[in-house]
Amino acid sequence: MTLKTQTPGRALSLAIPLALFAAIAINAQIDNRTTRTHPDNAAALRQYEWKSRTEIRKDGETKRVEVASMRYDENGQLQKTIIGSTPEPDLPKFGLRRRIAKNRLEDFREKIASLVALAQSYADLPADRKQRFMTTAAMTPEKNLLRLEGRDVLQSGDAMTIFLDAVSRKQRRIEIQTTFDQKPVRIVSEFADLTGGPTYMARSEVTCDGKSIGIITENFDHTRVQR
Repeated sequence: MTLKTQTPGRALSLAIPLALFAAIAINAQIDNRTTRTHPDNAAALRQYEWKSRTEIRKDGETKRVEVASMRYDENGQLQKTIIGSTPEPDLPKFGLRRRIAKNRLEDFREKIASLVALAQSYADLPADRKQRFMTTAAMTPEKNLLRLEGRDVLQSGDAMTIFLDAVSRKQRRIEIQTTFDQKPVRIVSEFADLTGGPTYMARSEVTCDGKSIGIITENFDHTRVQR
């Protein structure tokens, strides 16, 4: 999913939206063992606009929060307008201390960007990888849910688990265990249904190396767009 920004981002902005996990909910086509899928979910979701809150954490401490308005344009591209954010962090004003602080901040932001790219790679699985998951995933019934779990999805040793509603076959949760820079990464996305409408990603959390780095996104206040 391509995400465009309507408002120009500042050079030191931390916030990177994670609406990308809607792509998993829309595009994951489970094989005929589950019998029912929802190919129209993507089109239905494009009829809405909503708010998205992204929080960046480091060692459990909130470093930045950004709230944006999200909607699809006439070409089906997801658009973002920032409507609120915490201020940029204060850096020392001069000399070596400023350079060191700036380098650390830029390194942290590069890690955030890399984690987002890693998450995006699972949202946009290549066709052969998606097909392999669909045909090899182990399916286990759970209370009111079906659990589909596959390994070596994109990286050797990774795992992805999709939880489906046992009746509607709509997605309820995705869990991914993978690695970045030889450190463990956990990605968890939870889904909900709009009243009489499509399934959407309600919350997603990406954590790296325990709680060393965390990216939390929540989507809410969905309103049907009048076109």
